[in-house]
Amino acid sequence: MSTRMYRLTALAAMALLSGCAASQINLNVKSPPGTNLGRPMYMLVRQVDPKQYANEAYSEVAAKVGAPDNTVLQTSVIYPGTIQRFQVKTPKEGALAVSFLFTAPDGNWQLLLSPPVTSAVDIELTVSRILNDSTPPALPQDEQAAPEAKPPEEGGFKMPEMPKEMPKLPGLPGAK
Repeated sequence: MSTRMYRLTALAAMALLSGCAASQINLNVKSPPGTNLGRPMYMLVRQVDPKQYANEAYSEVAAKVGAPDNTVLQTSVIYPGTIQRFQVKTPKEGALAVSFLFTAPDGNWQLLLSPPVTSAVDIELTVSRILNDSTPPALPQDEQAAPEAKPPEEGGFKMPEMPKEMPKLPGLPGAK
Protein backbone atom coordinates (compact mmCIF):
# COMPACT_ATOMS: atom_id res chain seq x y z
CA MET A 1 0.00 0.00 0.00
CA SER A 2 1.41 3.39 -0.93
CA THR A 3 2.19 5.96 1.75
CA ARG A 4 -0.55 8.25 0.38
CA MET A 5 -3.16 5.49 0.47
CA TYR A 6 -2.02 4.50 3.97
CA ARG A 7 -2.38 8.12 5.12
CA LEU A 8 -5.85 8.45 3.59
CA THR A 9 -6.92 5.12 5.10
CA ALA A 10 -5.61 6.16 8.54
CA LEU A 11 -7.42 9.50 8.32
CA ALA A 12 -10.63 7.78 7.31
CA ALA A 13 -10.30 5.37 10.25
CA MET A 14 -9.77 8.26 12.67
CA ALA A 15 -12.83 9.98 11.25
CA LEU A 16 -14.92 6.84 11.77
CA LEU A 17 -13.75 6.48 15.36
CA SER A 18 -14.40 10.11 16.24
CA GLY A 19 -18.19 9.98 15.96
CA CYS A 20 -20.10 12.97 14.60
CA ALA A 21 -20.25 13.85 10.95
CA ALA A 22 -20.41 17.44 9.82
CA SER A 23 -23.65 18.64 8.19
CA GLN A 24 -21.54 20.72 5.84
CA ILE A 25 -17.96 20.60 4.69
CA ASN A 26 -15.58 23.48 4.07
CA LEU A 27 -13.38 22.85 1.03
CA ASN A 28 -10.25 24.99 0.77
CA VAL A 29 -8.73 24.64 -2.70
CA LYS A 30 -5.23 26.00 -3.33
CA SER A 31 -4.51 26.35 -7.03
CA PRO A 32 -1.01 27.68 -7.90
CA PRO A 33 -0.58 29.80 -11.08
CA GLY A 34 0.49 26.83 -13.27
CA THR A 35 -2.51 24.68 -12.36
CA ASN A 36 -4.26 23.29 -15.44
CA LEU A 37 -1.67 25.03 -17.64
CA GLY A 38 -2.90 28.38 -16.32
CA ARG A 39 -6.50 27.81 -17.46
CA PRO A 40 -9.66 27.79 -15.33
CA MET A 41 -11.27 24.38 -14.77
CA TYR A 42 -14.33 22.89 -13.13
CA MET A 43 -14.58 21.32 -9.69
CA LEU A 44 -17.52 19.00 -9.16
CA VAL A 45 -18.72 17.84 -5.73
CA ARG A 46 -21.03 14.84 -5.83
CA GLN A 47 -22.69 12.26 -3.64
CA VAL A 48 -21.35 8.87 -4.72
CA ASP A 49 -21.46 5.19 -3.96
CA PRO A 50 -17.81 4.22 -3.25
CA LYS A 51 -18.07 1.06 -5.42
CA GLN A 52 -19.47 3.00 -8.37
CA TYR A 53 -16.93 5.82 -7.84
CA ALA A 54 -14.03 3.39 -8.27
CA ASN A 55 -15.24 2.47 -11.78
CA GLU A 56 -16.21 5.91 -13.12
CA ALA A 57 -14.46 7.23 -16.19
CA TYR A 58 -13.27 10.83 -16.46
CA SER A 59 -15.69 11.41 -19.38
CA GLU A 60 -18.68 10.24 -17.28
CA VAL A 61 -17.84 12.71 -14.52
CA ALA A 62 -17.10 15.56 -16.96
CA ALA A 63 -20.51 15.08 -18.60
CA LYS A 64 -22.18 15.95 -15.27
CA VAL A 65 -20.96 19.56 -15.55
CA GLY A 66 -23.22 20.27 -18.53
CA ALA A 67 -26.01 17.91 -17.47
CA PRO A 68 -25.95 17.61 -13.66
CA ASP A 69 -28.01 14.86 -12.08
CA ASN A 70 -29.40 14.67 -8.53
CA THR A 71 -26.00 13.51 -7.17
CA VAL A 72 -24.28 16.81 -8.03
CA LEU A 73 -24.04 19.00 -4.92
CA GLN A 74 -21.87 21.80 -6.33
CA THR A 75 -20.13 22.85 -9.53
CA SER A 76 -17.53 25.62 -9.34
CA VAL A 77 -14.86 27.13 -11.55
CA ILE A 78 -11.34 26.93 -10.11
CA TYR A 79 -8.98 29.72 -11.17
CA PRO A 80 -5.21 29.15 -11.23
CA GLY A 81 -3.24 31.29 -8.76
CA THR A 82 -6.00 31.40 -6.14
CA ILE A 83 -7.12 29.90 -2.86
CA GLN A 84 -10.87 29.37 -3.01
CA ARG A 85 -13.16 28.32 -0.20
CA PHE A 86 -16.48 26.52 -0.60
CA GLN A 87 -19.14 25.31 1.80
CA VAL A 88 -21.02 22.23 0.67
CA LYS A 89 -23.95 20.64 2.46
CA THR A 90 -23.21 16.98 3.07
CA PRO A 91 -25.76 14.32 2.12
CA LYS A 92 -27.32 12.14 4.80
CA GLU A 93 -26.09 8.99 3.01
CA GLY A 94 -23.17 8.06 0.80
CA ALA A 95 -19.69 9.40 0.30
CA LEU A 96 -18.57 12.63 -1.38
CA ALA A 97 -16.40 12.82 -4.47
CA VAL A 98 -14.51 16.04 -5.19
CA SER A 99 -13.45 15.96 -8.86
CA PHE A 100 -11.19 18.41 -10.67
CA LEU A 101 -11.61 18.42 -14.44
CA PHE A 102 -8.09 19.15 -15.62
CA THR A 103 -7.51 19.69 -19.35
CA ALA A 104 -4.96 16.85 -19.31
CA PRO A 105 -5.23 14.94 -15.99
CA ASP A 106 -2.07 13.13 -14.95
CA GLY A 107 -2.64 11.23 -11.72
CA ASN A 108 -5.25 11.85 -9.03
CA TRP A 109 -7.99 14.10 -10.39
CA GLN A 110 -10.59 13.27 -7.76
CA LEU A 111 -10.83 12.64 -4.05
CA LEU A 112 -13.23 10.37 -2.14
CA LEU A 113 -14.46 11.53 1.28
CA SER A 114 -16.16 8.66 3.12
CA PRO A 115 -18.64 9.17 5.98
CA PRO A 116 -18.53 10.52 8.51
CA VAL A 117 -17.28 13.52 6.58
CA THR A 118 -15.01 15.93 8.42
CA SER A 119 -15.83 19.63 8.73
CA ALA A 120 -12.92 20.86 6.55
CA VAL A 121 -10.62 19.58 3.82
CA ASP A 122 -7.60 21.42 2.39
CA ILE A 123 -6.77 20.44 -1.20
CA GLU A 124 -3.67 21.58 -3.07
CA LEU A 125 -3.56 21.23 -6.85
CA THR A 126 -0.65 21.16 -9.26
CA VAL A 127 -0.34 21.34 -13.04
CA SER A 128 -2.55 18.35 -13.84
CA ARG A 129 -3.49 16.54 -10.62
CA ILE A 130 -4.29 16.83 -6.95
CA LEU A 131 -0.93 17.40 -5.26
CA ASN A 132 -2.15 16.59 -1.78
CA ASP A 133 -5.06 16.85 0.59
CA SER A 134 -5.31 17.37 4.29
CA THR A 135 -8.39 15.85 5.87
CA PRO A 136 -8.56 16.41 9.64
CA PRO A 137 -10.57 13.82 11.55
CA ALA A 138 -14.16 14.67 12.46
CA LEU A 139 -14.37 15.81 16.09
CA PRO A 140 -17.31 15.32 18.43
CA GLN A 141 -18.91 18.64 19.41
CA ASP A 142 -17.49 18.55 22.95
CA GLU A 143 -13.84 17.98 21.91
CA GLN A 144 -11.66 21.01 21.31
CA ALA A 145 -8.65 19.66 19.38
CA ALA A 146 -7.25 16.54 17.78
CA PRO A 147 -4.18 14.86 19.24
CA GLU A 148 -0.81 15.96 17.86
CA ALA A 149 0.32 14.05 14.77
CA LYS A 150 3.74 12.41 14.86
CA PRO A 151 6.19 13.43 12.12
CA PRO A 152 6.96 10.75 9.50
CA GLU A 153 9.86 8.48 10.26
CA GLU A 154 13.23 8.88 8.55
CA GLY A 155 13.07 7.68 4.94
CA GLY A 156 9.27 8.19 4.70
CA PHE A 157 7.29 9.67 1.83
CA LYS A 158 8.96 12.47 -0.15
CA MET A 159 7.18 14.74 -2.60
CA PRO A 160 8.44 14.49 -6.19
CA GLU A 161 10.28 17.49 -7.61
CA MET A 162 8.28 19.68 -9.95
CA PRO A 163 9.72 20.33 -13.43
CA LYS A 164 11.58 23.63 -13.72
CA GLU A 165 9.96 24.35 -17.06
CA MET A 166 6.52 23.35 -18.34
CA PRO A 167 6.56 20.89 -21.26
CA LYS A 168 5.60 22.30 -24.66
CA LEU A 169 2.32 20.75 -25.78
CA PRO A 170 1.24 20.70 -29.44
CA GLY A 171 -1.38 23.31 -30.29
CA LEU A 172 -0.40 25.70 -27.50
CA PRO A 173 1.34 29.03 -28.05
CA GLY A 174 5.11 28.57 -28.00
CA ALA A 175 4.87 24.85 -28.87
CA LYS A 176 6.75 23.37 -31.81
